[in-house]
Amino acid sequence: MNRRDALTRTAWLLGGTLSAPTLQAMNRWEQLALSGRTHHRTNSFLTETQREIVARTADLILPRTDTPGAIDAGVPDFINLMLQDCYKKPAQDAFLTGLSDLERKNFLTLTPDQQTALLKQVEAEAQTSSAPTYWLITKELTLLGYFTSEPGIKASFDYQPIPGKFVAIKIKPGQKDFMYGNQV
Repeated sequence: MNRRDALTRTAWLLGGTLSAPTLQAMNRWEQLALSGRTHHRTNSFLTETQREIVARTADLILPRTDTPGAIDAGVPDFINLMLQDCYKKPAQDAFLTGLSDLERKNFLTLTPDQQTALLKQVEAEAQTSSAPTYWLITKELTLLGYFTSEPGIKASFDYQPIPGKFVAIKIKPGQKDFMYGNQV
């Protein structure tokens, strides 16, 4: 099953939470990934500096450990694509405003601890807002991009095919059955 099929089925299960534009963008993302053209697209929504800030933010949210991180999963490019193809202008503007604020504060030149402290401040401010913010959009897209990527799925879930292999068991006299708890 490919990413688009998995997301479509998940959307149906969640009552259509993922919009049609999101699913179309996911399909486009999958096609770009298969063609090897996901990195540094020429029609990028974000500038190079903005892309670096997004990449660093995503890396702080989901860093590489013994499993792949957000950058390994291609999350920065995913965020760029989703912003460009799925988000309406007000959300795009709110995202760019927050991004510009980080750029003015020289986010990329700060130490990792200072970057984390600044993002915690941005998160605290985002919690008081009812409108979309840079932080909320970045967090949402980082998680969506990671957990719908092949590296994210493989690192985070233990895939067990269902129904799997049939293994017969022997039931002992007086043992309760699995389904109903009745004694056999």
